[in-house]
Amino acid sequence: MEQQATSPPTRSPPLPQNELPDSLAVENLIDRTALGDRVPFMLRSREMAAFVATLSPEEQEAFEVELAQQQEALWLREKRRERHRVERLSAATIRKPVALTFLDLPPEILRHILFHLPFTSVAICQRVNRHLHVLISQSTDLQYYVHLGISGLVDNPRNDLAVSERLSLLLARERRWDELDFDFHKVVDVTFPFKSAEATLSAGVFGGLAPEKCRYMRIPSAATEEVKWREVRTEQTIVSVVPGFHEPDLHVLITAQPRTVYTDTAKPSTIRDVRVHLNQLSTGEPHPDVLRAIISFETRNEFETLVATMRCAGDNMVLVLQDFGESNRPEDQVLVYDWRTGELKLSFSAPGGSYYYPLFLTTHLFLLPNTATGNLEYWRIPQSPSELTLTQPFFLLSLPRLCSGNAFHSIACLAEPNPGPCNASMPFYTNPENAIAAFYVHIMSAGLRNEFRLFIHRNSLVRCLDQLSVSNSFGEPPEPVPYDQWGPPVCRWFHDDPGQYLETMFGQKYIAPPPPTETEGAPLTLLDFNPINVAKALAAEDHLKATGSGEGDWSSTQIEDDYYSEGVLLSDNAEKGSEYKGKVAIQSHEASGLASGPLANVMETYDSSGKPRPRSKVVTQIMDPLNDPEGCFEHIVYSSLPYVVHSSQDKYRYYDCMLGEESIVGVRVDDEENVEELHVLHCG
Repeated sequence: MEQQATSPPTRSPPLPQNELPDSLAVENLIDRTALGDRVPFMLRSREMAAFVATLSPEEQEAFEVELAQQQEALWLREKRRERHRVERLSAATIRKPVALTFLDLPPEILRHILFHLPFTSVAICQRVNRHLHVLISQSTDLQYYVHLGISGLVDNPRNDLAVSERLSLLLARERRWDELDFDFHKVVDVTFPFKSAEATLSAGVFGGLAPEKCRYMRIPSAATEEVKWREVRTEQTIVSVVPGFHEPDLHVLITAQPRTVYTDTAKPSTIRDVRVHLNQLSTGEPHPDVLRAIISFETRNEFETLVATMRCAGDNMVLVLQDFGESNRPEDQVLVYDWRTGELKLSFSAPGGSYYYPLFLTTHLFLLPNTATGNLEYWRIPQSPSELTLTQPFFLLSLPRLCSGNAFHSIACLAEPNPGPCNASMPFYTNPENAIAAFYVHIMSAGLRNEFRLFIHRNSLVRCLDQLSVSNSFGEPPEPVPYDQWGPPVCRWFHDDPGQYLETMFGQKYIAPPPPTETEGAPLTLLDFNPINVAKALAAEDHLKATGSGEGDWSSTQIEDDYYSEGVLLSDNAEKGSEYKGKVAIQSHEASGLASGPLANVMETYDSSGKPRPRSKVVTQIMDPLNDPEGCFEHIVYSSLPYVVHSSQDKYRYYDCMLGEESIVGVRVDDEENVEELHVLHCG
C-alpha cells in the first residue's frame, strides 16, 4: 500500500528501540484504522521505529496514547476470558461437596475425642460400628480407660509403668477378684499381744494397740515382701488410732489423760487432756508437713469412758468424742481441724450418745448418723475463715421409723477409701466417689439388741443432696427427707449378726463375716456392689438361658456382647431401675439376709479339669422387704440395691476377715481372743 503524499512533518527524537514491543504484539494491539492509511498492515520493530520517526510530535503522542489504551483493553479481555474459562470448568467438574462424618476424622483425632467421653460411651461405640470396634480394640490406651471405668478404678498418672503393663495387671486383678483366686497366701505371725477388737485396717496398713503403744505394718503386696512392724509409744493412754492414709503418709494416734478440775461452786470433776499425734507413717516420727505435730485440747465435760473416732479427707480431720458410760452421758463433742496447720475450723456439741463415726462424702462435706434422731446429718466444712460457719446440719435424710418403745442404740459407718489423693506407688486405685458406705445399725427392742447392715454408694448420698435438698431460711432446722422418698432405690438392708470389725468394706466390695469356726472351714463370701459387674452377671445368666445350658463354661466374648447390647452398662445408679425391671435373678435375695447363707443353691460351672466351682450370683433389682423378726421398724422396709455374690473355691477357717485395696486379711486368735496370725490373701 502506498503512503499518501504529505509535507514533511517536524521530526522528534525517535523512541528508544528497547521500549518498543515486538512486531506480533504490535500487530495485535494496534487498530489499523486508528491512524488512517498511514499505519502499515504489518510492522516489525525496526519498521515501527522508522514509521514513528516519520510522525510529527502530536502524532507520536496520539500514537502512544492509542497504544496504551489498546494494551489495557487487551489485559481486560484476557482477564474476562480467564474468568469465563474458570466458571466453565467449575460448572463442568466441581460438584456439591460431600458432608464429612465423625468416622471420616483421622484415627488420632478419633482416639483423642473418645478419651473425652465417659467410658460407658466408649464401650458402646465399640459395639455399634466396625470401624470404631477395630479402632478401640486395637488401642491399648482406650482399652485401659474402659476397663478402669468398669472396675471402678482411677489411673495414677505418676506411676512409671507403661499402659500395656497397667492393663495387664488390671485384667489379672479383676479376674482374681471375680473368682477369689488369690495369687499368693502369706501368713504373718503376731508376736505381741493385743485384743482382736483393737485391730484396724486402713489404706493397706494393719495396726493393733495396747494402752500405751501401738504397732502397725503394711500389708505385703508380693509373696517375697518382708513384713516390718513399727511401734509408737506414748506416755498417755491411747484411745484411738487411724493407721494410715495413702498420699500424705500420715499415721494418727489419739491419746487422753485424765485431769481433776476444782471449782468453787461444784465438786471436783475429771476432764481429759486429749492429744492428736500426727506422725509419718513410713518412719513413725512427727510428720514433716505439719505446723503442729501434736494438736492438744481438753474435753468440755467429764467423761467416764472416753471413746474417740476420727476420719481424714484431704486436709480436713473430723474428730468425734463421746462417753460410752451407761448413764448420765455428757454431750458429744465434734471438732474439725486442718491437720496440716492445726487450725480448728468447726466445733459443736450434741446430746450424749448421738454420734459415733463420721463419714466423708467429699473433702469438704461429711455425714454424721444421729442415733438420737435416726437421721443422717449433712455438715459442710468452711473452706475459708470468711465463710459462714453453720451450727446445725443443712440437710437430713431419715432412716426408717422405729416402732414405739424401740430406739437406735448406735450407728457406726465406714467407707473406704476416703476422698483425697491417691497412693503414688500404685498404677491405679479405687475411685472414692463410687465406694460403698456401710452403716452398722444397732436397735434396742424389748431389751434385746438387733443388728442390721445398710449399704449405700457414696455418690448416691451426694446425689440425694443434689436432687432432694431445698433452700431453708437461715437458722431454721431442715426437715428430714423420709426414707421412702430416697432410700429404696439406692439402699440394701440386711438383718445379720455382725462380725468383729468395721473394716470389712473397701471400694464397692464387702467381705461377709465367716460362719462359726468349723474344723474344715468354709468358703469366703464376697459381695460386689459394682453395678457394671451386676449387669455382666445378668448378661451371663441371660446367655445361659438363651443357650439352654445350666452348666458348663461360657465364652466371655459372648457375655460381653450380651452385656453391652442390652444397654445395661450404666454409670449412674439412679438410672438403672428400668434396665433391671423384670430381670430374673440367679438366686433371689434370701429373706433372712446374710445370716441365712447367701451362697445357698448357687449354680455351678466347671473348669477345664471338670472340677465344679461356685459361680457368681446376682440379687434382683425388685424391691425386697427386710426381714424384721423382732418388729423393730414401724413399716416394712424395702431396698433394691443389687449386688453380686462371689464364693471362693477353697475353704478357710478364720475368726473374722478384713478387706483392703488388694487383699483379704483373715484373722486368727487364741483362746483369749488375742490376735496371733494374719493370713494375707492377695488379689492385686
